[in-house]
Amino acid sequence: MAITSSRNFGRILSRVPSYPTTYRAYSAATTTSTNDCTLSRTAEQLSQLPTIGYVYLGEVPYRKALEMQKQLCRRRIDEIYALPQAARADLSRRQFSDTLILLQHPPVYTNGRRNHGKLQPGEIERLHALGCDYVETNRGGEITFHGPGQLVGYPNMYLKDHFLATKCYVKGLEYTIAETCAHFGIEANTIPGFPGVWTSPTQKVAALGTHVQRYVTSHGFALNCTTDMKWFREIIPCGLEGKTAISLQTLMEQHGKPSCDTSVDAVLPILRQSFAKVFGCNVKPLEDVSPTTFRFIQELL
Repeated sequence: MAITSSRNFGRILSRVPSYPTTYRAYSAATTTSTNDCTLSRTAEQLSQLPTIGYVYLGEVPYRKALEMQKQLCRRRIDEIYALPQAARADLSRRQFSDTLILLQHPPVYTNGRRNHGKLQPGEIERLHALGCDYVETNRGGEITFHGPGQLVGYPNMYLKDHFLATKCYVKGLEYTIAETCAHFGIEANTIPGFPGVWTSPTQKVAALGTHVQRYVTSHGFALNCTTDMKWFREIIPCGLEGKTAISLQTLMEQHGKPSCDTSVDAVLPILRQSFAKVFGCNVKPLEDVSPTTFRFIQELL
């Protein structure tokens, strides 16, 4: 499978309208606290952050993307931990880079590691009859849907390079989604005890589910851009009774801006910029940052 060049999405950004921001924009300014999960780090730490390569893969079957993540994580872990401990922070000793993988999936329901084997065979058959695959994964979280019109992000990062604990990394993903929504004038927040990013107490615009092994991340987030909400009505999204999913497209219609472009192509460069802002690092085309990582992913697809 050929990978769409990341450079193409810089051209899209100029066509995306900007709306007044209702969400308090995230700031990456430094702070004296190191445990508040604002992602704030010292000036010295920020100067050491590696550049992250991003790539958009288009539509990829979920199982193929899952296998790609597994193999990429394995290669990264092997490369990092083959080095003496004192040399692991030396980026020049590595060929593989941090990567923000962006893509869409054909219709699929996925479930988190705590629910392995719990869905009854009859229920799985029902989901298959809808035209969806069903996959159990090693991410956190409950059952959710992925499909066309949804921008899925799988950051593959070595957290020690970013001076981040897992909890702060997850907060960073939430802030990234909220910052992206703010561009469209949509206020999005988190709700204690309920994972994901919400635009009201009952409506979730993005799901999160991550996996971290030896400080290397996989899985990530799914932002509903123009997703058909009918798929979510077939399940209890993320196992939360009385709560529903919503898309950016529907939110813009509710805000009286139905002509606003909330397609994946339009949202992608905004999300990429939000990710860079929140995590405090440069995000550039993967083929420029690490040709080795770019070729590795290309070969897997």
